[in-house]
Amino acid sequence: MSSREPVSVRACLNLGGKLDYKSRGTSMRRFVSRLCEMVNGGGMLLLLGMMLLLVAEVILANVFNRPIAASYEVVQFMLVTMVFFGIGYTALKGGHVAVDFVVSRLSKRAQVALETVTAALGLFIFVVIVWQSVEGAIYLRAKGETSYMLGIPTYPFYWIIAFGSALLAWTLILQFVDTFRTALESLSNRSLLIFYAITLITVGLLLAVSLHVVAWKMSPTMAGIVGIMLLLVLLAAGMPLGFAMALVGFLGYSYVVNVPAALSQVSKTTFAVGSDYLLSVLPLFILMGQFAFDSGISQDLYDVAYKWLGRLKGGLAHATIGACALFAAISGSSVATAAAMGTVSLPAMVKYKYHHKLALGSIGAGGTLGILIPPSLVFVLYGIMTEQSIGKLFISGILPAIVMTLLYMSAVVYMVRINPGFGPPGPSTTWSERFFSIYKIWGMLFLFLLVMGGMYVGWFTPTQAAAIGAFGALVVSLVKRRVTRKGLSSCLLETGKTTAMLVTIFIGAMIFNYFIAVTTLPMELAQWVTTSGLSRYAVLVLVLLLYLFLGCIMDSASMIILTIPIIYPLIQAMQFDPIWFGVIIVVTCEIGNLTPPVGLNIFVLQSIAPRVPVVDIYRGLFPFIVMAIIGMIILIIFPQISLFLPNLMAK
Repeated sequence: MSSREPVSVRACLNLGGKLDYKSRGTSMRRFVSRLCEMVNGGGMLLLLGMMLLLVAEVILANVFNRPIAASYEVVQFMLVTMVFFGIGYTALKGGHVAVDFVVSRLSKRAQVALETVTAALGLFIFVVIVWQSVEGAIYLRAKGETSYMLGIPTYPFYWIIAFGSALLAWTLILQFVDTFRTALESLSNRSLLIFYAITLITVGLLLAVSLHVVAWKMSPTMAGIVGIMLLLVLLAAGMPLGFAMALVGFLGYSYVVNVPAALSQVSKTTFAVGSDYLLSVLPLFILMGQFAFDSGISQDLYDVAYKWLGRLKGGLAHATIGACALFAAISGSSVATAAAMGTVSLPAMVKYKYHHKLALGSIGAGGTLGILIPPSLVFVLYGIMTEQSIGKLFISGILPAIVMTLLYMSAVVYMVRINPGFGPPGPSTTWSERFFSIYKIWGMLFLFLLVMGGMYVGWFTPTQAAAIGAFGALVVSLVKRRVTRKGLSSCLLETGKTTAMLVTIFIGAMIFNYFIAVTTLPMELAQWVTTSGLSRYAVLVLVLLLYLFLGCIMDSASMIILTIPIIYPLIQAMQFDPIWFGVIIVVTCEIGNLTPPVGLNIFVLQSIAPRVPVVDIYRGLFPFIVMAIIGMIILIIFPQISLFLPNLMAK
């Protein structure tokens, strides 16, 4: 996956010298950029307000037994406002992720052509969202609908959705204009005619096929299969995942049911997902990780792990994996963990002449722990999609994470035993130095124990735990005097951009899921598998192979959101424990982050060590991939490793 920046305008069209389209486009882009930044800034203030409100609720409920009764609704309205205040800014900064595995291998002209088409299609679906949100606002105002507890009118939030979606549509228009100009300016007159001819022929063929499909009334199941194939085509063309799912879901629902029902579904789903209280856990845990990273905790964690493990053969690689496990406890992201610890640990391993295969392999493998050790964003998304307890999913990852950490360290032991020169031991440290080093990370340890322990004993919900974690990370940074105005702003902006991206994908996924649901495809797939004679573990192997393949070309969050609506009914039919399956899927996503050609952690390793050949990075990761597969097999054979702690949790 990658965040794709809009194609820049390389020259301007000047018709007869009267109109300077470049200057007009630049001033328009500047205006849109400033507007998006201002609006997004308001959303970030709401995020801070959400954090403080939930912290106050926890204190009042647990200390004074006076919970804030209406906080649930307030958080919902804050979330939908924050997301749609930031959705245009995210598009402007290229934050909506798209699969570029196919597109990146095409010529520049082909990339520009596909960029133009996908921008136009994205514009279409968000124009629909704007239109339906405006109609919804008008209808709800006339009806006088209010929230249940506070009696707040709901129609203004439909206007906010319309406004934010309009900003996003505006950025897509600018992107469309930019890419279309680039296409025109990069072609000669003859090539331009060929370009137009091919475009017209392609559009004509698509229209002909579309009319034929509409005329030929497919069964709902066949429509679902066609919809999935169309989605894959759009993703291969580079269309952002959330946009593509929303578009296919809307068109598919229109075909299977009818257009008015599809329009109504778009409006309701956009508001329902954007204001989903459970999703508020995402920005708060992301903010927690951002605050922790900005405070320089990655260097402190590595120093601690280095003092305890550095004297062993391959000790710095062991320290890297251990530090990654510690950082994962406050990050929740595989890529963020690999990037944060890689920039700290790689210089030390280079200094002590570690072989780059071992150095980069340990960084890449350790980074994958970011999505297994709680708090994990992938567990959050899986829990919401399957309606499982997020708290239990978090706790279920602790023992498997310890198993995976030990297995990765075993890979280090194997590599230095085969070739002792790969990882010479570092300098020894005294016991007093080791114990004193723990003082550096007291804040992180306290934070992790508070957040996980509070959920485990039932003191607070995952959303409240996320707010406590974010607030605690900010307090720790303040105590260490590592907070700057620029750093705080950066943390908020990155959190807002990531949240808007994830919620947009979630909205698209829900629209797509309604289409898949009316096709009955998941149920028919589950029925076919149960009557096929395959054992439940044979089905599980097929599912895991699918995830391993998708992991090569997608990030974990997108993969979960895209596939769970189809795969989960199958898992239920096979009677697998949903909490245990969540752990297995996350471990599979870990492996996908390491496998070629597009494992995300490989991109991180390339960025921090650009001179190392990619082939050497793959070779360095291979022993760790083998250990990850062994770990997955162990967790399949012994499900109690994942289920022991969740089964002890407070009900």
